[in-house]
Amino acid sequence: MKLHHLASLALLALSPTAFADGFYGLGEVTHSSASLDSAHFDSSLTANGATSLSSSDSGSGNQWRLQGGYRFNPYLAVEAGYIDFGKVDYTASYTGGSAEGSLKAGGVDAVALVGLPLGDSFSVFGKAGVVEASVKSSLTASAPAALASGDASTHVLRPLLGVGAIYKLSDHVDARADYDYVSGLGDSGKTGKMDVNLFSLGLAYNF
Repeated sequence: MKLHHLASLALLALSPTAFADGFYGLGEVTHSSASLDSAHFDSSLTANGATSLSSSDSGSGNQWRLQGGYRFNPYLAVEAGYIDFGKVDYTASYTGGSAEGSLKAGGVDAVALVGLPLGDSFSVFGKAGVVEASVKSSLTASAPAALASGDASTHVLRPLLGVGAIYKLSDHVDARADYDYVSGLGDSGKTGKMDVNLFSLGLAYNF
């Protein structure tokens, strides 16, 4: 009986599907959950006179992404576009003063998708690629650590991994959901770094 079920699933995955080959465009609303490696901000404040430092960060917000892709067949596609990864807010207090900062990132990605159709209308996929991101940090501090205040920016190339699902709504329109993870966005000595979990939901149009 188990072999029968496995054979049925294999035939379903390998059978022809209605997913269109060719070019497509994708627009999604995203929700990011980001964490900050606060060592850069903490060390900058203490190096400029902050004592008894206590800090925290929070990074959650809604952004967007736009992608263009090409599907070679139901099992393989490539795509590229722009992703806004959002920002992480940093706050700190110390003897005699306080500070606020942020780290934000966005960039261009290029990924390959490997799909597994589960019928004519539903498919799941995994993806891997890279993102070239612009990362900007800002810190505003009061005395006695006011000299720590300043802005910085950098560009980094980081790996991107993700999974997702596609549901066919019509011949040209698909609903799509994605989860992506990118770590180490930034420079520990210049801007600080953040890791991002990105959840996306949107529509793709098949040309």
